[in-house]
Amino acid sequence: MGDARTMEKYDAIVIGVGAAGAVFVSRLVRADMRVLGIELGRYYDDHRSQFQENELAMFPLLWNNDRYDVVGQAFRRTPNLGCAVGGGTLAWTGVSLRFFEHDFRFRSTFGAPAGSSVTDWPITRDDLDCHYAEAERQMGVSGSTNPWDRPDTPLPPLGPLPYYRGSLRLADGLSRLGLRHAPGHVATNSMEYRDRPACVNCGFCRSGCRIDAKYQADRVLVRDALATGRLTLRTRTAVTRIETAEHGRRVEGVELIDLDTMQKGSASARVIIACNNPMEIPRLFLSSRSRAWPNGVGNRDDQVGRNFFGHLGLIGMGITDQDLRAGVGHNMGNLMCLDFCRTRRAAGFVGGFSILSLTGSGAGVAAVDPLATFYGAPLKEKMRAYSHSMFVVSFVEGMPAAQNRIEILPDKHDELGVPIARITYDYLPNDLAAFDAATANLRRVLEASGASEVHISSPPFEAHPMGSMRMGREPRTSVTDHVGRVHGVDNLFVGGAALFPSGSSVNPTLTIHALALRTAEHIVRRREEVLGG
Repeated sequence: MGDARTMEKYDAIVIGVGAAGAVFVSRLVRADMRVLGIELGRYYDDHRSQFQENELAMFPLLWNNDRYDVVGQAFRRTPNLGCAVGGGTLAWTGVSLRFFEHDFRFRSTFGAPAGSSVTDWPITRDDLDCHYAEAERQMGVSGSTNPWDRPDTPLPPLGPLPYYRGSLRLADGLSRLGLRHAPGHVATNSMEYRDRPACVNCGFCRSGCRIDAKYQADRVLVRDALATGRLTLRTRTAVTRIETAEHGRRVEGVELIDLDTMQKGSASARVIIACNNPMEIPRLFLSSRSRAWPNGVGNRDDQVGRNFFGHLGLIGMGITDQDLRAGVGHNMGNLMCLDFCRTRRAAGFVGGFSILSLTGSGAGVAAVDPLATFYGAPLKEKMRAYSHSMFVVSFVEGMPAAQNRIEILPDKHDELGVPIARITYDYLPNDLAAFDAATANLRRVLEASGASEVHISSPPFEAHPMGSMRMGREPRTSVTDHVGRVHGVDNLFVGGAALFPSGSSVNPTLTIHALALRTAEHIVRRREEVLGG
């Protein structure tokens, strides 16, 4: 890392060089800005030698959720966020879907269920469509037309990957039930794309793709940004505080600790963008107290950390009499059914859920989730049927609530001296009603697809944490404005799923990428105003 005490002033500091942060560093260096990217994890600069086709190899790439004080039943510490340059895109499964138009005006369309704080976004689907298209080109999304998107949506840059054996069975079952299906949109190459090869169906997507057939932000965005000479990358480094000017209207820099040497340092910049996950961004903001911001930077209206939520995840396993080669193929979304992503009349809940196929190296997932109640010989018996099984995953749209939040415990600190975060998260009745509907429908689909035995995970696992730094138009109900700029601070921005006012029922990464492109373009376009003199 070098001596942190000799750091120079930068045009921009990006905290967290993951799915969102990599987009910022890429775009800002192209605008001739000098950027410091700070990442808690490692930089894997040689995927072919550093990644392994091994299920357990995913864990060094993942964020450790055991560091939090947890209140409530909904946060089960599921490790599904990244901790490395490239963030979650190293361990993700590549599902890349645009949010629906109704997702951006959820409250106006469906209302707010009891106990929820769900609201409309301050932007529309139209505001993001050009950025969605650019994100799909940067990632290299494979897919085809589908019946759920509007007719003017352009095709992904790559054609779809072919259906695997299990997907063919699921397609037949969905058709029998009168449900529609289509090849999923996944950021996994169906053919060579921009010097990255086609997928070889090894099945170990979540352990990092050694050949870069899957989109990984470090390979696609960060490597080229480093080649410009305008990006300085500090890895294995923690940001412990954001420093503001005395009047509080601008941020000036950050305090750092090198995790390998435990040396403290600081860096200054004309704009700061925080992209370090929906738990850590509010923790950092709340810990950055000053005379101008006595309750934490950006927290004048007690909104920092509120409205936390996620998807409720469940996995279904259906055992058949056919060898489906379940370990072969990219992990998630080879086939998708989005018929349940919009609330149906008389459903008893608002929101929806997706149904996506699962393939590849998910044997451990099977043991942990749908087979969680089996032990010893019965578990071994079920696992012997792994290759003969179909797998599906559903992401259920959870609702934000003001009382579900990230706080800090001022009297309890971690080894770096930063206050520990408390996560308060309980599911709402609407969340659980939607989860029950998803469970019933996964069972129907697997049985219609020829499964003689079905197992479905319960209780739900939390997937894709979102909210906590909500974007909106009113400071009293949100943390940032419509471009992700923190209310009351002219040069402090937020990136990532922490911005989401609602979460859709499809995977969030494409929207994270598109939002980051939109905010980065705003910073570049309004450079003089944002960066100051």
